[in-house]
Amino acid sequence: MRKCFLLPAFFAAAFFAPQAAVSAPSAVSAPASSARPANLQPAGEDAAKTVSKSALAATRVDSKLNETVLHRSVLDYYLPADISAVAKKCAAGETDECYFSFKTFENSPDKQIAAAANLELAVMSLQRGLVKQSLKYIDRACELNPDDPFAELTRGWLLLSAGKYKKARKAFQDLLYLTADFEYVSSAKLGTALAWYFSGKKEEAATELQYLYTSNPYSISFVSYMLGRIASEMKPSRKLAPVFLQQALSHDEKNYAAVELFAKLSEKEKNKLRAWQYYATLYSLDPENEKLAKKIAKYSKEMGDKSIDYLFYLRLEQPIVHEMISTPSEKVKMALYANREQVPQELQSFSLMPSGTMAVTDEKLGSVLRSSSYVEKTVEFNPETGGVDFKNAKGHVEFSAKRPFTVTVENPNKTLLIKNARTSNIFAADLSDKELKGSLLVVPTPAGIKLINEVYAEDLIPALLATQVQDITHEAALEALAVVFRSALLQAVADRQGEPYHITDNDEHFKFKGINLIFKTLLDASKESGKIRLTEAQAGAYADCGVLAADALENTADKPGYVFSPANVSKYILSNPPADLYSRPQDPTRWSGIKWMYIYDGKEIENRIAHKHNIGKLRAVTPTSFTPKGRVLSMRFEGSKGSYEAKTPQEIAFILSAGTMRSNLFDVVPLYKGKNIKSVLVRGYDTGLGYGLCLHGADGLAKEGADYMAIIKYYFPEARILNTTTGTIN
Repeated sequence: MRKCFLLPAFFAAAFFAPQAAVSAPSAVSAPASSARPANLQPAGEDAAKTVSKSALAATRVDSKLNETVLHRSVLDYYLPADISAVAKKCAAGETDECYFSFKTFENSPDKQIAAAANLELAVMSLQRGLVKQSLKYIDRACELNPDDPFAELTRGWLLLSAGKYKKARKAFQDLLYLTADFEYVSSAKLGTALAWYFSGKKEEAATELQYLYTSNPYSISFVSYMLGRIASEMKPSRKLAPVFLQQALSHDEKNYAAVELFAKLSEKEKNKLRAWQYYATLYSLDPENEKLAKKIAKYSKEMGDKSIDYLFYLRLEQPIVHEMISTPSEKVKMALYANREQVPQELQSFSLMPSGTMAVTDEKLGSVLRSSSYVEKTVEFNPETGGVDFKNAKGHVEFSAKRPFTVTVENPNKTLLIKNARTSNIFAADLSDKELKGSLLVVPTPAGIKLINEVYAEDLIPALLATQVQDITHEAALEALAVVFRSALLQAVADRQGEPYHITDNDEHFKFKGINLIFKTLLDASKESGKIRLTEAQAGAYADCGVLAADALENTADKPGYVFSPANVSKYILSNPPADLYSRPQDPTRWSGIKWMYIYDGKEIENRIAHKHNIGKLRAVTPTSFTPKGRVLSMRFEGSKGSYEAKTPQEIAFILSAGTMRSNLFDVVPLYKGKNIKSVLVRGYDTGLGYGLCLHGADGLAKEGADYMAIIKYYFPEARILNTTTGTIN
């Protein structure tokens, strides 16, 4: 266990070694790559003004990780009965009725009820863009209950949102006289830092952020990003920016703003390769972004035909697995190289390399070609003929077709590697090389080639596990996830009978990167878990969980007593994870999957909405429907020219964050400049939608001795479980 949480020594050293290179982080949601970014050279030191060394240099703060102070929560979710009854209307999606029902209690003679109503109205008014009203309500709530630290903290954040930075700092300072609780103090320190930063006092902001960096593991990625942002804006300190941004991304690879700033810094430093890689990552997430499209066009031209070789794609020289014993089972048809909308892309060319003898079969002509193991062949779309040409290493055409044909490896235990996939738009899908089991159906289309892999379900499951498990080590957790994947996979096959394919390699519930990623424990977990299957349950999974799942589950024995209301969502998000949280990471600096914070540019949000509807300048971000626990299901974006409602969590995540936001359990602090929202601070918990198996929670249960059957029963208490050996259902 670490005793202290300190700035790494090289941060301080960076002040004295300006020529030291800094390694780049992984990009947001970027695939693994054999072409990693080159080192980022620091900027020059020719500006007149800078953040001082004392503000950014490392200092020791006596805060020990894993101490009780980090995990003890004193937050009270109690709601008076009348207020709780109104909050249920919010949970039911009746947000307008909820708002006006709260108003009936704002002047209640019962001070407790009136204070609670005004607090809820303050939160909801801000969501509606009614900034002045929100400040009126929060002032009243604080007046009615002057000893409530959450009300005072909320006042500070609302003042910050309104751009009243001096008053915000005073509110955050006043909070410190009401409580010494770690959660409240840390939130107030962060709010103070942002108030200093947005008022132009960057050195003061850096001082507050430095304290948080050394004391609060839950905000380390966001704080590192802000320190990098401050450093990047001061020329003599710019050499430090990549160091802090690297820290931001090493602790949370989903930090979109950090990747965006890395791209801009790389461009300023004329590092074409680095700028290309980071802009390409951003563009793949937001392909309709016109500014990014211009950057991509510029760098594509400068990098030439080899530009794709410098992207974050996995490249393999030859098959890695070579041989894997097949397990005959139900066959799954999986479309390859699907985009974010799960639409399989039309390839212009790709290469094939088998680990055994390969056979090509035309649907009418029968067997047309055989090839030896480890001999590479190229398949190209011919736009002149509208067909597909199968070529050898010298470029000679060995077979042409306008009909679908099938490629198989004669030994079913051998594998087939797809290499160098190319599309007209190299950002349309993850074009990494992939090693397959089963057969490959090659389908010529008027614009290219589509690929469908037909494979035994039991051969596919270990590879699906490989994309999710990462640091999961306990067999029972792996086996439980295999049960979930098997159930979801076979349900997809049943639901899409007669369709050209059952799933894609970019499926919403599981991803396929190739069987080359598997290892023995995954094979064993898949085999062992085949004894049971879930029926009549939503067999989903998500990586990390806080206390609250989407249903009644709580991933801890330390129940928080949470009751939903708009204000209580913010209070829960403020809370620190309890010490006995099942999904807690071993490394106390790796909490980003459970508790996270991001900042997004308001202009970019406007632009993403504009592709659907022009709302003008963004003026309000309003949740319009929730789950009973407060997860956001839909959201209205109000603008100067109209409004747009995103009706799914996935669409909300794309509009706010180009799809990188971790979950739909969050609150929003809009940061205004005048009437318009300049940026949006999003604070959230856990990953995904909160349904199904929490993978790291399963690992925690396994650590406590639960077997995979117990884990399944814990996360799917209402499910019927089929014993595949006996055929009985429990």
